[in-house]
Amino acid sequence: MYVLTGEGHETPDVMAGDLAIKFKVKKHRLFERKGADLFMTKKITLLEALTGFTFNVKTLNKKVLKIATMPGEVITH
Repeated sequence: MYVLTGEGHETPDVMAGDLAIKFKVKKHRLFERKGADLFMTKKITLLEALTGFTFNVKTLNKKVLKIATMPGEVITH
């Protein structure tokens, strides 16, 4: 729940109340929320882990994010 102090209904000569907002987070097929961060799990092959990889991820706002390893970087578990 998020509370905005003093942002509720305003009436003349009366102190404004608080506005309380309750959020409901829905599950997503690709992303998982951990606190304020989004995580995703991506399986890669052994060859990709040893030689590198590039793949695209479609973000929540429909933009495409390119994920790639650095040249020569080996990925460990």
